[in-house]
Amino acid sequence: MEKTIDQQKSDSQDIPDSQNMPDSHLRGLFMDELKELYGAEKHQLHVLPLLKKAASSQKLQNVLASHLDDTREQIRRLEAVFQKMGVEAEARTSEAILGITREAENVIAGTQRETATRDAGIIVATQKLEHYEITSYGSLAQHARTLEFDDFEEALETSLMEEKDADDLLTALAENYINDEAKGE
Repeated sequence: MEKTIDQQKSDSQDIPDSQNMPDSHLRGLFMDELKELYGAEKHQLHVLPLLKKAASSQKLQNVLASHLDDTREQIRRLEAVFQKMGVEAEARTSEAILGITREAENVIAGTQRETATRDAGIIVATQKLEHYEITSYGSLAQHARTLEFDDFEEALETSLMEEKDADDLLTALAENYINDEAKGE
């Protein structure tokens, strides 16, 4: 006996994918934002090493290296969300991230090598990236809650906390070390 569509959907409730998720405008927005965030994270695989190389402070280099490791894990989480949704991971270029990257390049070009002033500018540029991601992960986690994508919400919340932690580390580094040193240059 062949199952009805409703029975088939009921059987597959455990694993949300594109076939049994509600087709709504919010789901479409969720997918668009997911693609954009995935693109932003992938872009950071190129940006963070450049920022690390331009930084003179070993502490700042360590924070950037640690965040690069977090970024790789966040990409894996996003790919898992795509997979659970039954769609191929797709990165969309974010104009905001490209703009922030250009600003970071301008900071590096406009400051002297091996200075705390450059490091202070790198912190600002990196925090702009972090705040973009904090906003994106926070919004996606809220949309996941609304859409009842419980598995996705947990992964997004984990990445959100990592982004907030990175932002806090950068703030502490700036406040307790880099900015005072830059003031004296």
